[in-house]
Formats: sequence, C-alpha cells, structure tokens
Amino acid sequence: MKRIELYTVEDAEKDLEKGRMDSEIAVKKWERILKALEAIEEVTLQDTSFCMRYRSCEGCPLLKYDFPCGHPYSTYSLFYQELRKLKVLALKLYGVLKEIHKREIDDRRHYV
Repeated sequence: MKRIELYTVEDAEKDLEKGRMDSEIAVKKWERILKALEAIEEVTLQDTSFCMRYRSCEGCPLLKYDFPCGHPYSTYSLFYQELRKLKVLALKLYGVLKEIHKREIDDRRHYV
C-alpha cells in the first residue's frame, strides 16, 4: 500500500492563520495533487493479478469485455492516456502557480 496525503481546505485555513502567502498555499496544494497523480500513474503501470496469472493474455477474463490492455482502444489504454493528459495540465498549472509565488516573493522584497 502507498499512502498519499492531500492538502485540504482545512490545511489551507491553518496556513492562512499562520500568515502564509496565498501563492505559497496554492503551490503546496498543487504539489500534493501532482504527487497523487504520480502515485496513481505508478500503480496504473503495474501488472494486475490477471497479468500475473495470464502472462500471454490467453484466457484473461478481461478479454471477454474489452480489448487487450496494450490495444489503443482498450479501456486501460484510454484511462492511461487521459491520466497523462491530466498530469500535463496539473504540471502546467503548478508551473504557473510557482511563477506567481516567485513574483510575490520578489514583490515583497522590494516593499519591505
């Protein structure tokens, strides 16, 4: 089992009360989201119990309902493709938030 902790609104409220910057809180939240997506991706790529039992896919019960896992139209392949897209979007947003945070820090330096 792998444990992933998510940054919740309660965590954000506590950090706001401590005087943390909004951008710092947003970056922290998206770091946790990215870690969760990476963990999901890692687990998705691992073999299932069906893969362990039916190495050549022959006799695999999934084939009664879907294409083989490596087929481009299999539910597994479609899921993984969408997961990768989601991760790319999350990385893009994370990059934007990091830049906002960096600028907020720079602005504070100039006015302090």
